[in-house]
Amino acid sequence: MRKHVKKYIDLLSKQDLSLEYECVNALQKTPWRINEFVLETIRAAWDGGEEWIGLPAKENTPLPKYPFSKDPKYLNDEEQEEFKNFKGARNAIYNSNARNMSKRIQVERTLQLAEQYLDIPNFYYVWQCDFRGRKYPVESFLSPQNADYSKALLEFSRPATILHDGDAQWLAIHGANVFGVDKVSLEDREMWAYLNVENAVAVYNDPLGCKWWQEADKPWQALAWCKEWAEYNEVRLRGFGEPYETRLACASDGSCNGLQHLSAMLRDSEGGRAVNLTPNSDPQDIYADVASKTEDLLKADGSEMAMHLLNIGICRKLTKRSVMIVPYSGTRHACRQYIQEALAEKCTGNNPWEDNFFEPALFLSGFVWEAIGQVIISAFSAMDYIKSIAKLYVDNNLPFSWVLPTNLIVSQHYENNKVKRVKTHLNGSLVALSYREAIEGFLDKRKTVSGASPNFVHSYDATALTMTVHECLKDGIIDYAMVHDSYGTHSPNMPQLNKRLREAFVKMYEENDVLQNIYDAAVTTLPQGTEVPAPPERGTLNLQDVLKSDYFFA
Repeated sequence: MRKHVKKYIDLLSKQDLSLEYECVNALQKTPWRINEFVLETIRAAWDGGEEWIGLPAKENTPLPKYPFSKDPKYLNDEEQEEFKNFKGARNAIYNSNARNMSKRIQVERTLQLAEQYLDIPNFYYVWQCDFRGRKYPVESFLSPQNADYSKALLEFSRPATILHDGDAQWLAIHGANVFGVDKVSLEDREMWAYLNVENAVAVYNDPLGCKWWQEADKPWQALAWCKEWAEYNEVRLRGFGEPYETRLACASDGSCNGLQHLSAMLRDSEGGRAVNLTPNSDPQDIYADVASKTEDLLKADGSEMAMHLLNIGICRKLTKRSVMIVPYSGTRHACRQYIQEALAEKCTGNNPWEDNFFEPALFLSGFVWEAIGQVIISAFSAMDYIKSIAKLYVDNNLPFSWVLPTNLIVSQHYENNKVKRVKTHLNGSLVALSYREAIEGFLDKRKTVSGASPNFVHSYDATALTMTVHECLKDGIIDYAMVHDSYGTHSPNMPQLNKRLREAFVKMYEENDVLQNIYDAAVTTLPQGTEVPAPPERGTLNLQDVLKSDYFFA
């Protein structure tokens, strides 16, 4: 065993990790079963060969045939241009087919597992913590943390009873959320569900024929909801007060959760407002805020490229992924990549760039990055501070470590690597292979610094989840569908879970000045004389406002 691993385990053995064990055990004690209706629908759709949203194509897209009857070296200038376009189109299809292969294996393996477990009334997942405290089921395919169709295949084995419409509130809201109707008030989401009872019933009666559910943001979870919503309303409309037993996991999602944590650390009132840490009559949409700010910057620029982009339209889809990666040390380069993909998806018809979106994406990424900085200024200051502390540790060849409110010690230990080459014979040929070998005792500076902010934020979203489960267990909630920044249980228990997750978040940050804590630890741990910068100044956000914010998690 490596020295640093043994030392870390020795340190952990002295910590009271009862909250961590309690959370993992609660997740492991949640029994699941297969949703037979969803399984039959996915299997029929997959085997039918037709393309369905949310699933990869089952067969490869045929490659285009070579369009000429002569060798490429004999083509004239005009034909050479056509040949160039042909190669581009062929390569795009080839790459798409290659990407889809792994997705097809994923779908088929997930369906095989679901069919294998179909007749098992209760099955359980083994859960584990990573080094930051995040909780994951030990399963790569059929899992409550996997793809949309995988989540849809699962339902709680234990039912909860809906006695009245109040118990069904979050069943209704969950339906609106998976359909993408989540930028409106909770009341409007609930109303949307009741206005679409007939659609849900039509889907339940003929899921392959009535494809309304395919319009959803999460189509396969929408399909599962249609079944549950149709069944519940059939009981409800009979009017006899008959109870309905629901097994669907309904979820409440954080509003750009990484930025919620950074805003809370710094008590940033502006950033907190943008990510729903403060109460509002309607949900705030930081992605739309950044899109609007980007639009203003493009108008001020006034260049030809800016005008083209404005004509196409700057929407939240163009900015969403770029904003989401900010708390996790996202880079301008990654921003450009996400914008390029979003432009390609948005500009399906004629466009000024002939489907080559590198240049406009590179241009637009600068404005999006500037807009992000204007909307969430303090988040960058928190991230920069965390990275500056990590740099001090690695400069002294020490792992950057901190202790969470659950007493879990998080330790970044990214060892430096050296490349080793091995020559061997394979099928009669001399082959040179290379691999990386850790240099024990020497840390990787780049990985330590770049990983510091995302790991720090992830460790606190993990702590919030752990503390939420701890409080919910006191209330008798025993079934959980948890995905880091998405907390789920049965609809009748969702109001109490929502209350508890807000209380846990507020308590965590009111009782722990997390940036001051890493400052204090650095002063104690680093060699005497090391100049440790003070944490950035905190703002005026009142964390108690989170308790009154309907859209903090919604």
